Amino acid sequence: MTPSPTDESLPWIALSIGNSRLHWFYFQGGDLEKAWDTPHTSSIDLQNEVTSWQTWQRRSPALAYHSDAQTLPELWIASVVPTQTLFWQAYVRSRILTCEDIPIQSPYPTFGLDRAVAIWAAGTLYQWPILVIDAGTALTYTGAIAPDQCVGGAILPGLGLQLRSLSQFTAALPPTSSPDTLPPRWAQETPTAMQSGILHTLLSGIIDFIHAWLAEHPTSNIVLTGGDAAILHPLLHLKAQPQHPSAAVMEQIILDPLLQGRGIQHLRAGIKNLM
Repeated sequence: MTPSPTDESLPWIALSIGNSRLHWFYFQGGDLEKAWDTPHTSSIDLQNEVTSWQTWQRRSPALAYHSDAQTLPELWIASVVPTQTLFWQAYVRSRILTCEDIPIQSPYPTFGLDRAVAIWAAGTLYQWPILVIDAGTALTYTGAIAPDQCVGGAILPGLGLQLRSLSQFTAALPPTSSPDTLPPRWAQETPTAMQSGILHTLLSGIIDFIHAWLAEHPTSNIVLTGGDAAILHPLLHLKAQPQHPSAAVMEQIILDPLLQGRGIQHLRAGIKNLM
């Protein structure tokens, strides 16, 4: 028997459009097969592109698994960048998620869709209450006690953005990258001094937010996600050791860089159940 287009064994794609990258998740039914990150499509390309199967396939690594337009998979999109959304919503089997699709009460009208997906997914996967630290272009903290009690959080420039801003907006500071280990606090050359200032301050801030949250919600899990999550996770453990006798708190951090994709997966399942 030929499977119907709604058969859950069929492949489909989740796309989370972040502030600086496109995050692709390729599913075979309910199983996540692979994930990729790609740059945004430039504004010039967006204006000049003609929407077609070949264009979509060229722009998406996930569509490389499909040889022609007859096997187009569903594309479920959560986006915070409208110009990028416009390009992908022309895809013939796209579904654009909105805040109304996410069963969580937003704490204020401009609360970001990416944060709503992340906090709902984290609470659904790891139980409530929950704190999500999303280490992307912006680093965000979002806390929720229950789906109808999202308390909001905080936003600051992310690790990569802080490092880039120093070299781009100063005359003498060079480009530098994220280190693999915690830099010495008292650096003796410029790139390490930049890493030291940003990382020690950033990690101390994360630890402070975690302790403040756990003081109110001691049974809560903490989920660390986003593009810089894998960099920050081991550094948080190194930073916490000398500062906090209760460094075991760091063991409550769950590293889940695929949280956005898994959130879209659960939202899709819920929406399809209502169809």
